[in-house]
Amino acid sequence: MKLYSLKNKRILITGNSGFVGSYLSMSLNLMGSKVYGYSLKMKNRNFLSNMKQYKKKITTINDDLININKHYKKILHFNPEIIIHLASQPLVNLSYIETSKTYKTNILGTVALMELIKKLKSVKHVLVFASDKVYENTQGKVLSEKSKLGGLDPYSASKSSQDIISNSYKESFFKTKINFSIIRAGNIIGGGDWNLSRLVPDIYNSIISKKKVVIRNPNAIRPWQHILDVIGAIILILYKNKSKIIKKSVIYNIGPDPKSNLRVIDLIKKIKKISNSKHLKFKVNKIKFKETKILRLSNQLIKKSLGWKPKLNINKTIELTNIWYEEFSKNKNKIFKYTEKQILNFLN
Repeated sequence: MKLYSLKNKRILITGNSGFVGSYLSMSLNLMGSKVYGYSLKMKNRNFLSNMKQYKKKITTINDDLININKHYKKILHFNPEIIIHLASQPLVNLSYIETSKTYKTNILGTVALMELIKKLKSVKHVLVFASDKVYENTQGKVLSEKSKLGGLDPYSASKSSQDIISNSYKESFFKTKINFSIIRAGNIIGGGDWNLSRLVPDIYNSIISKKKVVIRNPNAIRPWQHILDVIGAIILILYKNKSKIIKKSVIYNIGPDPKSNLRVIDLIKKIKKISNSKHLKFKVNKIKFKETKILRLSNQLIKKSLGWKPKLNINKTIELTNIWYEEFSKNKNKIFKYTEKQILNFLN
């Protein structure tokens, strides 16, 4: 795959202002793609998408996903060839507090987007960014793309519904017209994530504040992976599926090899060692809501089908993440350029 393999492609990204969306938008922009965003504005000013360099390069419509059809004329004028659907309420714990909003965004927002796509003649490929939480809670079994979908908590239910709805639209309306890819990604970490109640941002905030990081389950096991490995997988999927129409949705797990999955407590220890932080301590705040204790994803399908494999092991993942936050603390004004440099080093 060449760096400019998606050059001049017109790509609409929902949720482009978030952690994954900003990295993906920046990566595609560096590859020469024409990127157009649709997203709510992030409240934290430190997000890459709130920086002036980002706004100069990426045009974004700031609105709720449920209202996307109100902006049909603007999107029609952009004439997207590819649509990447990232917009969601992404937090398990918040889904218990804002349950209605979670369902509205993740389910009805997806329906609104699919209805928009029905009116667009230019779209050739739709990529839906789902989650490893779509699967039934099996507590330790390695999950493949054929594993049963679940939904015991509001977030998981909303994401598995999003997955099913997207596939339903493909089968019902776009079978011979548009390629559909659905990604079920493991836990993503990297510099630039400022979402509250996510482990890695909480860790770095605790390092800065010298306060204990609050964790929910120190023994929970997750498929931790760097944001750039996920971006690499998305770009590869778009590049490989750009010619003939595939009648079925193509579904891929994206995650590290299951044997490399770590407990939360082990990830904290690694970050403490690599960051050389003597102040990093934690306390456990036991949760009242249900949350999967063990998540392991099989990545064999995308390996065999597309030749993808993670470039970054867990140590390198933490190292790059740690360097990013160190660079941010040194000079926030230069972090956008540094992020571009990190992306280019990975893609080349």
